[in-house]
Amino acid sequence: MNFTLHLTADCNMACRYCYEKHSRELMSEETALAAVDLMLSFGHKNNGFSFFGGEPLLCRGLIERVTGYAAEKCPAGGKLSYRITTNGLLLDERFMGLAKERDIRIALSHDGSLQDAQRVFPGGKPTSGLLEPKIDLLLKYQPRAVAMLTVMPENVSRFAEAVDWLYRRGFTRINGTVDYRPGAKWDDASMEELARQYGLIAALCEEHYDDVRPLEYMGFEAKIASYINDRPCVECRLGVRQPSIAPDGKIYPCNQFLNDPDYLMGDVWRGIDAAAQRRIIKEAAAEESSCRGCALEKRCRHHCACLNHSMTGDMHSVPPMQCAHEKALIIAADRMAEALYKRKSPRFMRAYGTE
Repeated sequence: MNFTLHLTADCNMACRYCYEKHSRELMSEETALAAVDLMLSFGHKNNGFSFFGGEPLLCRGLIERVTGYAAEKCPAGGKLSYRITTNGLLLDERFMGLAKERDIRIALSHDGSLQDAQRVFPGGKPTSGLLEPKIDLLLKYQPRAVAMLTVMPENVSRFAEAVDWLYRRGFTRINGTVDYRPGAKWDDASMEELARQYGLIAALCEEHYDDVRPLEYMGFEAKIASYINDRPCVECRLGVRQPSIAPDGKIYPCNQFLNDPDYLMGDVWRGIDAAAQRRIIKEAAAEESSCRGCALEKRCRHHCACLNHSMTGDMHSVPPMQCAHEKALIIAADRMAEALYKRKSPRFMRAYGTE
């Protein structure tokens, strides 16, 4: 099991696509340590914690305390893993040393050549210049760190350019997504351009696939694996896979349900409410009738309750934009896989057992 700890709702950036309502609310040390105790009480061998915000490094002292406390309390034979998604502004040698010591895997939210168009300071000033030494520092300690890239509809024509920028800057693993805010202005023209951009990104990945530094666009890899292994692309498992803990210690099934009283499923002191969890699991298990019979159903994220709920208000109503996005992503991934198979790419043949 994994817990996402929402350490703060505060942030030192003002990204143009951010869906968070920023506030000064912070998770207390008492709450964070109670979350650790709750996780370890389940008796699982693998115990994962993701630090989230806002900007989680505004609470770096709490991260140090939580990871140290978990190491003290974890029983023999138990394993701990930590992940953090950060905008990078507060990365320094001291924190990178702590991350190395305690195996905290860091993902950097960075939009490549789109950074200053989308990820700015409050007031609108650019952030890219301050992040240049932070990128060097991160890649020195974690060469395979993931870059998290988001594209807005008004900038979609530069999506592939942004991926290429991140690759040339040193990132080999890139996890891209689109601006899913309900108010994002995706229309037929921007969706057509998105599909074209995915084709260009696939061509970049194909070009560098067998290089010493291969480019891995993680969305493509997931779609290819789901086809070859004949299994769902991603299992949602709402309320089980990665419950989210709000700064006040209340537990929700996933990030997008945070602070929604209809989806409250306990708190870190009394534990998970089994009845509430069963109700949420049952609700999430219902099939999306609009997707039934679709040839891409297994390989699509239509079952992501978080995304559906945030965009439509109903975890089973798949927004048309999401449907179009998934089709474009799968088509590009399949074309890339076909080309790699035809040329007998050594890495592709090893990765997917097709040698």
